[in-house]
Amino acid sequence: MSHRSGPVLSRARGPQGHPEQSPCRRRPRGVMAGPGDAAEAVTDPDMVALFEDFLGKEETEEEMTISSGGTRPPPQPYHYLLRDTEQRGLCLHDGHLVATSLQGANAAQEEPISVVPNRHLERQRCPLILGIQGGTQALSCGTGPEPQLKLEDVGLMDLFLRGAEATPYTFYKTFGGSTHTFEAAAFPGLFLSTAPGPALAVAAPPAVTAFYLRRK
Repeated sequence: MSHRSGPVLSRARGPQGHPEQSPCRRRPRGVMAGPGDAAEAVTDPDMVALFEDFLGKEETEEEMTISSGGTRPPPQPYHYLLRDTEQRGLCLHDGHLVATSLQGANAAQEEPISVVPNRHLERQRCPLILGIQGGTQALSCGTGPEPQLKLEDVGLMDLFLRGAEATPYTFYKTFGGSTHTFEAAAFPGLFLSTAPGPALAVAAPPAVTAFYLRRK
């Protein structure tokens, strides 16, 4: 899965003085473990590294801006190949992400996903802003009463700097040991799913909502 191991988060203090918890520790209520997953969510080292790259451990926004511009290069989105439990990958078709079997020559059509943290939501729930095309397009659930999953021409780094405006583009990721789920922050209880398919959508369990991730 991950090609990178990040350091384990220390027990840093949050804004209220309480210890912060590592990202991706909790499994949302009502979500069953995927194939090969443990009953409880476990720490995802790659997400620990992502959140530390973007948010640090105890830095204020001012300190993060200074360190990003001075002592370290600005962080960039992480990129992954995403497969469902039937090993179908994602590709673009008529402006939509669809799940399909990608083998041989078709493998070049696979569309990686890009992720950055949403710094305005609860860090321990691993809120990720998702997109494609290297982070130049974002995956949105829309702002209406019902979710409408679609791609929008807005950059992930732009959304990272926004507040509540980034919520429709955000998904809480839970790692179960081998597979991952992505719950829509704007529509609790709905998760990214390739069922009934083939277009990527959001659905409630027991629809297929588990995915494998491989870092590019």
